[in-house]
Amino acid sequence: MSLQTLAPVHATHDIKRGEEVVRHGSHGRVVNSFPNWSSTTYSVEFAPADDPAATLTLCGLTELDVQPD
Repeated sequence: MSLQTLAPVHATHDIKRGEEVVRHGSHGRVVNSFPNWSSTTYSVEFAPADDPAATLTLCGLTELDVQPD
């Protein structure tokens, strides 16, 4: 099952990229997908609940990292 662009998703675990951390359960939205022969990776934009104007986009996520809301 692939996730559609703009689909609401949530993090299935804490995701750390450099100094940035997206906590388990954080909500985001798929902004792009990159299918290849073995799997699909996604770019997902996360926004904190207390400040939706501040966003963090993580690339290279899989369906093990995010699931549909």
